[in-house]
Amino acid sequence: MTRRLAAILDADVVGFSRLMGLDESGTFAMLKAHNSEVIVPSIGRHHGRVVKFVGDGTLAEFASVVDAVGCAMDIQRALLALNEAVEPDRRMLWRIGIHVDDVLVEDEDIFGDGVNVAASLQALAPPGGICVSQQVNDQIRSKLDFRAIDFGNRKLKNIERPIRVWRWTAESEPLPSPAAPKDPVTGPVRNRPSIAVLPFSNMSSIEGQEHFSDGFTDELIATLARCRWLLVAARNSSFSYKGRQANAQQVAEDLGVKYVLEGSVRRAADRVRVTAQLLNGTDGTLLWAERYDRTLADIFEVQDQLASEITGTIEPELGSIEFAALRGRTVFDMDAWEIYLKGLWHLYRFTLDELKTAKALFEQAISIDPTFAQAQARLAYVHIQLGWYGPLNERAERICDAIELAERAIISDQREPAAHLALGRALALDGATEAGLVHLRNALQLDQSFAQAHFALGQVLCYVERPAEGIEEIKEAFRLSPRDPHLWTFHNVLAIANYQLGNMAEAAKAARASLRSPNATFWPAIFLAAALGRVGGETDEAREAVARLHRFRPGMTCTDARREFYFGDNPVMTEAFIDHCITDLAKAGLPD
Repeated sequence: MTRRLAAILDADVVGFSRLMGLDESGTFAMLKAHNSEVIVPSIGRHHGRVVKFVGDGTLAEFASVVDAVGCAMDIQRALLALNEAVEPDRRMLWRIGIHVDDVLVEDEDIFGDGVNVAASLQALAPPGGICVSQQVNDQIRSKLDFRAIDFGNRKLKNIERPIRVWRWTAESEPLPSPAAPKDPVTGPVRNRPSIAVLPFSNMSSIEGQEHFSDGFTDELIATLARCRWLLVAARNSSFSYKGRQANAQQVAEDLGVKYVLEGSVRRAADRVRVTAQLLNGTDGTLLWAERYDRTLADIFEVQDQLASEITGTIEPELGSIEFAALRGRTVFDMDAWEIYLKGLWHLYRFTLDELKTAKALFEQAISIDPTFAQAQARLAYVHIQLGWYGPLNERAERICDAIELAERAIISDQREPAAHLALGRALALDGATEAGLVHLRNALQLDQSFAQAHFALGQVLCYVERPAEGIEEIKEAFRLSPRDPHLWTFHNVLAIANYQLGNMAEAAKAARASLRSPNATFWPAIFLAAALGRVGGETDEAREAVARLHRFRPGMTCTDARREFYFGDNPVMTEAFIDHCITDLAKAGLPD
């Protein structure tokens, strides 16, 4: 038996047993094709050696770390292209792990700790992705365009020491332009809401302002089109009504939409007023109306801001309207989309029982339509919330489930913002904050008016001690969606950020605003008590805040409060922040 230094590549198929259950002979043939057409040739081109095939997995070694990682990237890109022609739920996706270490060699097989590390890294990789150790990442830096994301220190199975992990996925590379999204919907038809945006009327007293109202309408159509759950009539169809008298029912019938959005633009000097109203295409009733006043500093910036704000407001409004139409119906006569909407309603009640109901509904929607990315994404989001609301000893498992479901949603539709939102939040709670930030920014790149993504980004920025930036994101979330079902937690994160900055009066104000929401939890009560404890110690006001906390969590102590900041072994905030918060809670009168 001899030793040598090697870069070890471990590759394995995701969900192989499930694929075999769907189509045994077809799956086996696809496995052989992937190995013979992609994996083995790529290993050879990069000067590697196939050590062995184990079931649906492949083990290979390389003399060069650069060759090993280059091979893995080529494999994943080639398989991505190969899978384009395959139905999403039948695609064969691989995970790859790479580590560099001494190996023991006997009869052309390799053994040792390094082989075990590579296998554990492979298990951490996302479908279609790669995980490498810190040693590997150090050696390829500046030699390969390997845009890996820091996945943090990980305790790997059967490995005593924690390993710093770096993670590469297709999402690590630039996303396709959001201007021309590809609709991935296949399988059962989803009865998504549809809307036409009529050209906004130019009501300006200044001549020659038609370009502003037309440009604003264009921007609004483009922004609404980024909402993956909403079907938006094409610009040419909408503009065929320019200068014509047409009621909402006629437009809806002509264009085959459920809703019509219309409005006007009035410009005077450096001021502009935009009015917008949403109409039911069936009977022409007014569903929503709003007026927006702005100062014109930059015409394009104002158009962009107003389009984002209207879109951010319409999203929850339409969700409520769509759900209201389902009242009195059972899931047995609903399609996947309608069951999904019902799940959203229960999700946004933010109680443990309602979250469990939402979970069951999203699972049912996915059983009807296995490639329903939005349902997969929201199911992942439910698991995150169950982590917060459920037993502490289930949190680590909930986050693992959330990561897996969110990654599955991205496989179904890489351009689904809710999938990147869920994955970003889950990764951050799992200790991979940098990876989480990347996915949250991906969500906003795909839909800049997605208020929940702005909120989540603000929250994670607070996790990494960047509260000033976090406040800006929370303010944007408030601006975009002033009636969002997450408002209580918008206020709560604002309280956290101000507490971090030492602005205790603002922290207490935001915490009280959060507590006024009917779906608030104990968290704003924690930060209200901590802020008051920091300022004045155990005052009557602080004792009342502690009493309020105990109404949410009877008997909670400082020890209990400290545990709430952890998901498994991972602290959500920095240890220093947690220590300060617990100290301030004790000052407010929370018992040890």
